[in-house]
Amino acid sequence: MKPNLTAPEQRATPVPATPPTRINWIDATKGLTIMMVVTMHIALGTQTMMGGPDMWLVDFTNFVRPFRVPLFFIIAGLFAAKALQVEWRKFFDSKILHFAYFYFLWASLQLGIKLALPGEGNHALSLSDFWLLPFEPFATLWFIYALALFFLMARLTRALHPAFMLAFALLLYAADVHTGWTAIDEFSGRFIFFLTGLHASRFILDFAQWTNRHKTAALSITVLGLLAVFVLQNNVVLEPRIDQLCAAFYGAAAVIAFMAAFSTATIMRPFTYVGERSLSVYLAFFLPGALLRIGLAKTGWLDDGDIIAAIAIAGGVIVPLIGAWVLSKTPLAFLFTRPEMFRLGAKKVDHTPSHKQPAPQTA
Repeated sequence: MKPNLTAPEQRATPVPATPPTRINWIDATKGLTIMMVVTMHIALGTQTMMGGPDMWLVDFTNFVRPFRVPLFFIIAGLFAAKALQVEWRKFFDSKILHFAYFYFLWASLQLGIKLALPGEGNHALSLSDFWLLPFEPFATLWFIYALALFFLMARLTRALHPAFMLAFALLLYAADVHTGWTAIDEFSGRFIFFLTGLHASRFILDFAQWTNRHKTAALSITVLGLLAVFVLQNNVVLEPRIDQLCAAFYGAAAVIAFMAAFSTATIMRPFTYVGERSLSVYLAFFLPGALLRIGLAKTGWLDDGDIIAAIAIAGGVIVPLIGAWVLSKTPLAFLFTRPEMFRLGAKKVDHTPSHKQPAPQTA
């Protein structure tokens, strides 16, 4: 009898079935969250630049603040389970090196642009920003820095019971950590949402399917969820930190219900399109967004902050999409696509001269 040569990984606990390559409502939700991030940075930057006028885009930004980032990390955690089961080399390449590549590349670009345009934008620049890049996320790029940390922590603790990890993350959230270090503070305040997506993924996906079949109920959940966010923002119901957590989950549930029910509608296609390419928008929106809002304000053609911000937001979303597409076939493709040389699975090119005749080509 032949010995069993099955690899240990193949005898391990089966990995959950692979989900479809793309799920429409998830892409649409990712698109919405990225657009809300773009809106926040550009609207607040425009308001500051123009001396603090009242702006409805800033009011919108403040309203979605409790659930914008939590929703982003909940969605990120939905299909993390499979990634946590692969062997270490593949995991490190896809979830650590992948984010690290884009983080250091675009942080360097942003720092360079800040040096070229001193005094512009929402973030001041100091020499410490350069050598602190591995430890202190720069500007808008803290999102992908945090994602790498979340995946790494989830991988290192995957043997622990989910209830223990959720309790640990909940305690971190309740502690309301403010050390002044972005990596520590954001990890403490956001890890609970990534773990929620990871460990409640089956419930969330079932909830999305149910709302897709019951659109009237989905719309009611959306309205009630957003109303609850408004109430919790403007009143102390239990305790401020608990209210914030409830607002995060109510808002996330409201958006998921709406997107799951209506993401296939024609009017929702832009959100889905952006969600499929969300990384490109997230990495590059700062440049066209800043140039447009600064340029429009300085020309004096417009004096309405909302109009200036709206144009800059549109540019901040559209220009990166066009740029990524245009650059995809050029030497600058590395800006949006990680080259093989920066992948652990990169194939080494054999430059040894071959003495064999090439095999004949077939039609």
